[in-house]
Amino acid sequence: MTTDSEQTKERAWGLYPWHGQSEAERRLVHPDDLERLTLLWPYCKVLQRLGEAPEQGFIVLRYGESTFRVRPELFQPVAPPAFGFGGEVRLRRDRERTGVIVAIHWHYKQARPFFLIRSGQRRVAGRYWAEELLPRG
Repeated sequence: MTTDSEQTKERAWGLYPWHGQSEAERRLVHPDDLERLTLLWPYCKVLQRLGEAPEQGFIVLRYGESTFRVRPELFQPVAPPAFGFGGEVRLRRDRERTGVIVAIHWHYKQARPFFLIRSGQRRVAGRYWAEELLPRG
């Protein structure tokens, strides 16, 4: 039986500032996930930790629909973002404009997440802070 604090740790959000430029960094990623993580380039992205991987010494991180097995050494927890992937939102300044969260990035200087959204089939230009968005509904 897991406690609330263990579940919170398992489902934490955080950063994984991985560049993959050295052999030591590449060893932090499960070999089967290395190519996909390299394509994602997780630096500056907010990922969700889903828990421990079945393989010893790895955790599972999710970004959008993709999951990756990585060693926990680089994982840096952050507060959960106000909106998750696929969350339906509307703009605070123009409540008729709606969209879906398609990316969550981290602004290191401001130490907080920002969001990219899609409306219909196209991505909306610009980035949005949590206070610029409202839940749709």
